[in-house]
Amino acid sequence: MRCLVCDNEIRINCLKQLFSFQPLRICSRCSVNLIPSVEVGILFQRNEWMESVIDKLNQGDLVLIELFKNELLKQLSCKEWKNYRVEAANLDKEIPYPWLEILVQQVKKDTKEEVLVSVADVLVITVVKEKNVKNQIGIFEKI
Repeated sequence: MRCLVCDNEIRINCLKQLFSFQPLRICSRCSVNLIPSVEVGILFQRNEWMESVIDKLNQGDLVLIELFKNELLKQLSCKEWKNYRVEAANLDKEIPYPWLEILVQQVKKDTKEEVLVSVADVLVITVVKEKNVKNQIGIFEKI
């Protein structure tokens, strides 16, 4: 197995990793930088490593979407996402692929649950969450 981010070999260091239900996606050196946020509405803590992952996604490295799926599902569950129409925010930059939109579509597909169609409220998924904005989930918070 190779790390999705740095492409190094992934070594199993503990029993938890050995008996994991899903295959490991990142190595131990990268996993220390992928720190889940304690705040509702934010997936991960912001750091240089996370910003480099976002840069790689902006350049079209779509395999990195896998890093965000589980945390996004957790956040959507906290927000009772079935009561919202979930959409990806438009990214400012010219990017090869709309990776944020692809992430949202994959998460919707993976849940396999019926989503209410006539919902008026929109829940926006963004890269950088603005402070004090309702109905928004960000990968990390604006500094």
